Amino acid sequence: MSTATASQSKIVATVVPGHLRAATLPKRFPGMFLVFESLVYRYLEVFSDNYKGGYWEFFDLSNGGFYMSLNSNARFYLSIASNGFEGEMTADAASLVVNMFAIGQLANQHKTDYLIELYHLLRTFVSEHPEVNRILCAID
Repeated sequence: MSTATASQSKIVATVVPGHLRAATLPKRFPGMFLVFESLVYRYLEVFSDNYKGGYWEFFDLSNGGFYMSLNSNARFYLSIASNGFEGEMTADAASLVVNMFAIGQLANQHKTDYLIELYHLLRTFVSEHPEVNRILCAID
């Protein structure tokens, strides 16, 4: 009988420092970084009428994942026609939703293990987010 306990530490999100930003998206999304970035912005434009642009932070996750988060204290009302989701959430939660959509789209198009893994690493991080239920409903 094993007495070992499975202790899992929380995934830590660390802001990518300014001097590393320019290299981050090309490193994370080789050959498709402009497409990824455009998809993130476009999904939020489509899902939320009150998104008008802004500054996005890049976050490296301690589990190997990554996401872009809109630096805003605003709340965003999302309406996602493809799954019927409607609801309000923080900018960070809305950012996670659109990153999941963008990475999911790229993973479906390119069928690369790296993108599939990146999607699952971000999904694991989402499971620890305070708005996990709302995010999961939005990406379902």
